[in-house]
Amino acid sequence: MEHQIGRLSLLIVEGDLRRIRFDGVEVLRRVSYPVRDGAWGTCPVRTVSEAVDLDAGRLVYEHRFAARDGSFAGVFRAEVSEAHLVLTVGIDAAAELAVNRAGFTLLHPLRGVSGQALTVTHSGGAVEATAWPALISPSQPVFDIAGLEHEVAGVRVAITMAGEVFEMEDQRNWTDASYKTYCRPLAWPLPFALGPDAPVRQRVEVRLSGRGVVATGGAARGGVVPVVAVAMEAGLAEAVLPAFPVQLRLRAGDRVPVVAGPVHLEIVVNERLDGLEQLAADCAGLDVARVTVLTAPYLKSHQPEGPWPAGPRPMDLIATARALFPHAAVGGGMFTNFTEFNRCRPDPAMVDFVTFSGTAIVHAADDLSVLETLEAVPEVYATGRAIAGGKPLHLGLYSIGMRSNPYAVECVANPLRERLAMVRDDPRQDSRFAACFAVGVLAAASAEGVASVALAMTEGPLGAVGPMGARPVYHVLRFAQGLAGARARGLEAGGISTSRGSIVAAIGGAVTLPQGVRGWLLNDRSEIAARGADWLDSPPQDLGGVSLQRFDLAFLTGEVA
Repeated sequence: MEHQIGRLSLLIVEGDLRRIRFDGVEVLRRVSYPVRDGAWGTCPVRTVSEAVDLDAGRLVYEHRFAARDGSFAGVFRAEVSEAHLVLTVGIDAAAELAVNRAGFTLLHPLRGVSGQALTVTHSGGAVEATAWPALISPSQPVFDIAGLEHEVAGVRVAITMAGEVFEMEDQRNWTDASYKTYCRPLAWPLPFALGPDAPVRQRVEVRLSGRGVVATGGAARGGVVPVVAVAMEAGLAEAVLPAFPVQLRLRAGDRVPVVAGPVHLEIVVNERLDGLEQLAADCAGLDVARVTVLTAPYLKSHQPEGPWPAGPRPMDLIATARALFPHAAVGGGMFTNFTEFNRCRPDPAMVDFVTFSGTAIVHAADDLSVLETLEAVPEVYATGRAIAGGKPLHLGLYSIGMRSNPYAVECVANPLRERLAMVRDDPRQDSRFAACFAVGVLAAASAEGVASVALAMTEGPLGAVGPMGARPVYHVLRFAQGLAGARARGLEAGGISTSRGSIVAAIGGAVTLPQGVRGWLLNDRSEIAARGADWLDSPPQDLGGVSLQRFDLAFLTGEVA
């Protein structure tokens, strides 16, 4: 629910403060207070009680919460006036609980912030003048934080913190559209104990001043539509979808599927490279266009300063890959998130292309957070291009769900198919939501010069096809095949338009199509028919003036005026 307190507005969503605006300018994206377990999973909580008191220009919100398993309980309180927020949180556990994080997390928006001046007060009182990172920082840009001051679109923001030592990370690494100030420092021993002798007691104050100026939307960026592929991997997605470019991940001992057309190989081997030569021989029947080889330890995350795994580093494998696949382009990068790519960067002089992947639910999994990641994807691609030094970006799987977990042994289990962080089986994959998300990624890839990207696996939890047939995202991939290489411009409503055809995705809300357009409408009334893989083979319909509701999609035969 949105609340207005004079010049300040905010949303209260599931106990968190979100989209805090002053004069319409977003100054904080989110204030939350998660507890993260020893594997970085977010401990699920239930609301015990909450109350909102809004009167005479002042809002008081109190949220009492408890862990679903009863291991801890807490209370968050916000006292808000027009230009001043006082936020407190207390968390208690009856018995010692091993956690990696507990307490306030502040998310700062990107618009009007990236690259701008920042003043930091450290815990000892020293003041440092610095700046918010423009390109994505591989490590924490700010350490030892007790206070932050900066300006965004004319609004002066001053934040003070007490009760813990905070630091900041550039969350764009994980495609979150924010910088995150969190506690406690990652260099301190983890996990630590939350318990009777170590409760959480924290306080944050935010003071706002100045006069905000809301920026108007910029012109839609143009670009070229990339090649869109499907990903395959033994145990996750083994079905072959004809007519789609394939990105194939193989390990020693895997059966090599029969795939027609060019293949992008991702090969994972152990530190001794056991089975690599045999695997290369087994791929003799494939048309291998591109190949990247990594050792298994590089599927996990490591800090930029190391320590790095024993055995060959990624660049040590380039010559071997060239010898085994002499007719293929050889790439460098990571098979997990941009985070790992940014922390262990390839040498552009040694590779023919670079690669990395992405997921939308590393830190948060509610619908709003997932859609917000689409703001960060262009900046991820832009930083990737800067690192690539002119070499093309042939990217791995970009999906809502997580293919593998670089931060723990495995993805978080999701038997109830909830919207949870770090899960592979995200319920939205079955829906038009995932299709709209894929369109948003495609639009960013087009604008930022990405050469190719996988937008789904062939089957399974991340698949274009599910138990009931083709999922909505399947049609995004199929339609995009005919657009690859075409000049495109982004659509303000969501999507891309080319002379060969257009995709309109109602990501932000209802959209009315212009007169004179023809194509196919994917909405709640056509979803059952669209389970057929040949749905786009039906004759196009007159869609001029049709209103798309949120998460509807239109596949149009021509350009949108």
